[in-house]
Amino acid sequence: MLWGTNAENVYDFGINRVEPIRVPFLSRLTGPFRYDFFVGALRGHTLVRNPAYEADPSSGTANVINPGDPWVHMEKISFKPTRDLEFGFDRLTLWGGAGHAPITIHTFLHSFFSFQNVTTTEKHGRDDPGDRLGTFDFTYRLPFLSHWVTLYTDSLVHDDVSPVSAPLRSGFRPGIYLARFPGLEHLDLRLEGASTDTSSASTQTGQFLYWESIQRQGPTNKGFLVGDWVGRQGKGGQAWLTYHLSPQEEIQFQYRNAKAASGFLPGGTTQNDYSFFASKRVVRDMEVRGWIQFESWKAPLYKSGDQKDVAASIQITWFVQKPM
Repeated sequence: MLWGTNAENVYDFGINRVEPIRVPFLSRLTGPFRYDFFVGALRGHTLVRNPAYEADPSSGTANVINPGDPWVHMEKISFKPTRDLEFGFDRLTLWGGAGHAPITIHTFLHSFFSFQNVTTTEKHGRDDPGDRLGTFDFTYRLPFLSHWVTLYTDSLVHDDVSPVSAPLRSGFRPGIYLARFPGLEHLDLRLEGASTDTSSASTQTGQFLYWESIQRQGPTNKGFLVGDWVGRQGKGGQAWLTYHLSPQEEIQFQYRNAKAASGFLPGGTTQNDYSFFASKRVVRDMEVRGWIQFESWKAPLYKSGDQKDVAASIQITWFVQKPM
C-alpha cells in the first residue's frame, strides 16, 4: 500500500540487505531481519498549499504554486521469527519541494528522525519534516496447512507511527492464498480486499490517506499514485483463479471491483473488471499469450449512465536458441 507498480518508478539510490542478518539475543525472539532503504525524486507535482509561502491574494495566484518537485525516502525492516510467519514495518516520507527548505543533509536527517506530529508553525515553516506514512504487513502460513493456505495483509497510516497503534485511522489490504485444491493440484486461488475509506476519512472528502495539507498530490509520480490502486477513500477487491498447465503455461480468470466514496467524489464511482488470460507453448521455442478484458464502470461526476468497454491483446514470442 506504500509503494507498488501503479506509477512509473523513480531514479533512486538504495541500500538493501540481500541476505537476512541475525542480531545476538534479539533474533532469538524476532528471528533474522532484513533492511531496505532508498531515496529519490518524484516528478509532476504542480500544486502545493502553504499559507506561509503563498502569493499575495490580491494577485489572484494565492493557494497555487508551481513548485519544485519533492523528494521521497522509504525504509523497510522485516522479521521472520518462524518458518511460517514474517512481518515488517515500512515508512515513507516526502520532503522538500515548494514552500520548504531545500534538499540538504540537514533537512533529510530532520525528516528521517521525525516520528511525531508537529505544530502548525513547524508544519508551515521551513523545518517541516514532510508528509510521512507508515505501514505494517505480515504473511502467515496456517498451522497444519502451511503448504495449502497463506494469510497476509498490508496496512497504511498517515501521521501516526504505525497502523498497529492507530487501526481506526488506517487503510487495509487483507488477502488469502490457496496454493492448491484437493484433487486439483494445479489450481490455485488468491483473494484480496482493500479499503482506504477509514473512519477518520469519512468526512474528509478524500483528504486523508494519500493526501497532505501542503503536499496536495501526496505520494504521486508524474500524476500517478505510487501506492495502492484503490486510491483515496476507496474500497475494492480482486480475485485470481489460475490453472497451471505446466511451469511455463497457465490459464487465469481475474475479477476486480473498485469503488470511490461519494464523500470524496460526488456520486461516487464503481468499476468492475473481468479478464481472461492464457499462455501456451505451441512449439518448443514459441509461446503465445492472449488476454481479454470486459469492463463496466459508473462515474457520474465524469459521465452519466453505465459505461462499458472491451480490450484485448495477443503476444507471440519466439525464443531464439543460441547455436552450439
